[in-house]
Amino acid sequence: MRNFLTIWFRELSACFLSPVAYVLMVVFLAVTSATFLLDITQDAALDQPLTVTLFESILVWLTILVTVVCMRLFAEEKRSGTLETLMTVPVTEAQIVLGKYAGALSFLLLVTFPVAITLLLVVAVSPVLQLGDLDGGALLSGGLILILVSSLLVAVGLLVSLLTRNQIIAAICCFCAVWGVLLFGWIVTIISGGGFSTTYVTVTDHIRDFSRGMLDSRPLVFYILGSALFLFASVRVLESRRWR
Repeated sequence: MRNFLTIWFRELSACFLSPVAYVLMVVFLAVTSATFLLDITQDAALDQPLTVTLFESILVWLTILVTVVCMRLFAEEKRSGTLETLMTVPVTEAQIVLGKYAGALSFLLLVTFPVAITLLLVVAVSPVLQLGDLDGGALLSGGLILILVSSLLVAVGLLVSLLTRNQIIAAICCFCAVWGVLLFGWIVTIISGGGFSTTYVTVTDHIRDFSRGMLDSRPLVFYILGSALFLFASVRVLESRRWR
C-alpha cells in the first residue's frame, strides 16, 4: 500500500511541477467554458437542461485532455530509461500501474471539475434563472458518470502509453483509442446493421441520461469492468518486460 501511495503522489506531483500543467488547466477551463456558453447562447429556448449542455461540453474537450495527460505516463519513462530503474526497486507491476493510473486520474479530475463554476456563474448573471432552478441530483449524477468515463479513458490511455516509447506516437494512438471508446456504440451499430442494442455501451447516451438525473446501474458496471480490464492488460504487459 505504501508503494502505491508513493507512486501516486510522485505522479501527481510530477504533473503540478511542470508549468505546462497550469497552462493546460487554464486552457481547458477556457475552451470548455466557451463551448458551454456558446451552446446555451445559440439555444435560447433551452431545450435541454443546463447540466446536459455542461457535461457534453466537457466530454468534447476531455478527449484532448486525456491524450495530453496519458501520452507521457510510460512513454517518457521508457524513453528516458527511468522505467527500468523503477522496475528494479521492490515494487510490484500492479502497484506501478495503479499508482500511475491514480495520479493521472486525480490530475484529470482536478482540472475538469472547476468547469462547473461556469454553470454557477451563468445562473448568477442570468435574469431568468435562479440557483434553485438547478437540479442538484442531476449535477451529482452527471459528475458521477464523468468520473467513470474519465476512469475508463485514462485506463485506455495508460495502456497505449505502455505500448510505445515515443510520446508523439503515444499521443496519436491514445487520441484514436479514446475516440474509439466514445464511438464504440456507433461502430457496433454499423457492424451489426442495427441488430444489436448499444444503449449500455454508448458514452454520449450515458452522459446525456445521467446529466438529467437518470441513474442506471448497468452503465456503471460497464465502466468499472472496462477500466479493470484495461488495467489488468497493462499489468500483464508490464510484467512481460521482466522476461525480455
